[in-house]
Amino acid sequence: MPTFVHPLWGYALDYPEGWAYRDDGEVVAFAARPEALDPDYEGEGMGYLLIRPELNPFLRPIEPLWTEYITKIAIMRGAKKLGASPLNVGSLQGYEAELLLPRRQRRRLWVGLVAAGGVILHLMVTHRKEDRDTFQKPASRMVASLRFVASTENVALTEQGVPIPPDYRAVDVDEVVEGVEDKSRWEAFTGNAPIGGVQVFYLREAPQYGWTVSEYYPYPNPKAPAPYARMILEKDDHVVAVAMLPREENRATDVAIHYG
Repeated sequence: MPTFVHPLWGYALDYPEGWAYRDDGEVVAFAARPEALDPDYEGEGMGYLLIRPELNPFLRPIEPLWTEYITKIAIMRGAKKLGASPLNVGSLQGYEAELLLPRRQRRRLWVGLVAAGGVILHLMVTHRKEDRDTFQKPASRMVASLRFVASTENVALTEQGVPIPPDYRAVDVDEVVEGVEDKSRWEAFTGNAPIGGVQVFYLREAPQYGWTVSEYYPYPNPKAPAPYARMILEKDDHVVAVAMLPREENRATDVAIHYG
């Protein structure tokens, strides 16, 4: 089976040969046929698995997060909660539940939530009731294969060896940070990754290249509100500050690197 690895969030899963997937930045959808990735598709083979990651830097207990998630889905879908049970996927732990949709929709809806350190994965599986025998088994195998990788492949680095998020491009530092006088000590990059994923990327990848994360100020941070996330990286005698600045309602992020 092919393996999907998210280059930012670092989660991986195996999916059936011939299946399609679509990465919308924060949500990745998997379906047995490409047209089924369209949320409005109602034809044969309708069904998909959705995965939405969320940063949980202060390690909030999973129980209230689960309650928030299942309540929100039930309200949005007009579904009834039928109870929940523990969900254990390798080292990931959480909860799962079947939701009862209005009969006229003739769909099955399953939701799950699992936690791994500072990352939460919101899961959803839906398909036509008549396709249960053909869709439920591969979807269950996909969920069971979920895990996190220690590092991702093909990570680009600055000349000083600091990781750069995938598909990011270099820009003038003035486009990201105002009032910089000595540009020789700065680099800036821009891309379309959500700020939560960029933070997870640096927490995972920086140590792979010899950097120690000596300080970390998450975003959002209700304890010390600031308009960006910040990390201090140290290696040998080098100290680097990485600022991650959200834009477009946190759906995209600029990165500014200052070499101390």
